[in-house]
Amino acid sequence: MPRITTILIALAIVVVSATSFKCIAQAAQVTRINKSRGLIVINGNKDDGFVMGATVCFYSTSGEEITCGRVQQTSDSHVTVKVNNRKAKQIRYGMEAQLEDKGKDQEYIESTKEEQGCVDDSECGDSGYCVNGKCQGTKGW
Repeated sequence: MPRITTILIALAIVVVSATSFKCIAQAAQVTRINKSRGLIVINGNKDDGFVMGATVCFYSTSGEEITCGRVQQTSDSHVTVKVNNRKAKQIRYGMEAQLEDKGKDQEYIESTKEEQGCVDDSECGDSGYCVNGKCQGTKGW
């Protein structure tokens, strides 16, 4: 009986820490604000997942979402996020910034990708040929 109780407690700790890890790992704080342009600088970097085009949401100290915006610029020490300048006036230093759900960002990235065209006939398979960067049907010879 004590062995089962110990296992269940350990399992509960693992589940709770695994579900809260996403929020802990992808959070950053506001370090600079340009209210007139709607630019917010946070102390995140690319390794934390703040890549160009990613959606970042800002939360008050009570956990209420204020606004979301897209990453405009990244560096090793900070990230610049563009938000509505009216909403930027509500953001304060030290507020929390988190990445939005990755599923939505992944859909955005997939929709903006363009299909690469062919360069030569070898990219179009055995029976295809390349014309103006597009693979065509079968070779006539």
